[in-house]
Amino acid sequence: MKKALVTGGLGFIGFHLVQKLLREGIDVVIVDEMTPEKKDEQEEKWMRIGRNDLVRLIDQNLEQINFEEALKEVDVVYHLAASTSNDSKWKRLQKVIENNVNITKKLVKALPPRATFIYASTVEVYGERPGKITERTPANPTTPYGITKLASERLIQRDCSERKIAYTILRLPTIYGPWQRADMTFQQIITGETTPDQDRSTLDALYVEDCVEAFYLAGVKKVENEIIQLASGEEDTWYKGLELLEFKGEIKKNPIKTSMVPDKALNLLGFKPKVTLEKGLAKQKEHVTQWHHQRSFDRK
Repeated sequence: MKKALVTGGLGFIGFHLVQKLLREGIDVVIVDEMTPEKKDEQEEKWMRIGRNDLVRLIDQNLEQINFEEALKEVDVVYHLAASTSNDSKWKRLQKVIENNVNITKKLVKALPPRATFIYASTVEVYGERPGKITERTPANPTTPYGITKLASERLIQRDCSERKIAYTILRLPTIYGPWQRADMTFQQIITGETTPDQDRSTLDALYVEDCVEAFYLAGVKKVENEIIQLASGEEDTWYKGLELLEFKGEIKKNPIKTSMVPDKALNLLGFKPKVTLEKGLAKQKEHVTQWHHQRSFDRK
């Protein structure tokens, strides 16, 4: 991998992935639109990486991008940008489909012949499933986000196969760590919210730097046309996070006993999480404290 394009590169996972790629000496093109509601965070992230000669930002909406131009000399494409679970309400389903499926289709159509396409999907495609979940577990999404992600998976499998373009689909559990989105449970608890929203998926939780390590490995390993789920390898990790954060409020625990099997990621990518839940949450809390202090200082 010499040059990568990252959609959503100033988002939560995308920013950490861009940092990882730059540390590895890889040229990076970020496609992400600066928006008023995210201005402070996006500007801070860009300030931290923008001076690096290896990175370039295309500050445009994905619907307006000339992907053929943006993808010149790119050999790996990481498609992370999407409407999030919080945005994906049933009444907005048509817009979510447009964002999560139609833009994916546009991007796949523009891929150079030798590029590798790596897509960020979700464990929400499984729906409510008891027992051990593997990549062979039948998909049965029950949320708009899960439905559109599964539709994008099917589109990628079909269109990339027709064009003979290599792809890897990574199904993600809840990802946590510094810069976690404000609508997510761990972040809300850490920032003092007494009645936090519950993440749509409580199947598992994975630290963000472990997550981007898997994305990096997918870009450099000779793994093609696979669906791989990322997992902590532990049971009830998401709920254990609530305990470690000493949350005293009410979060309804799913009565269905489920666990994510991490074997395929280990066997194909050599991926095994390194950061414990305790250390990961400590880093997230430290970041929240530093960020709030910095914003207070900047306003003086």
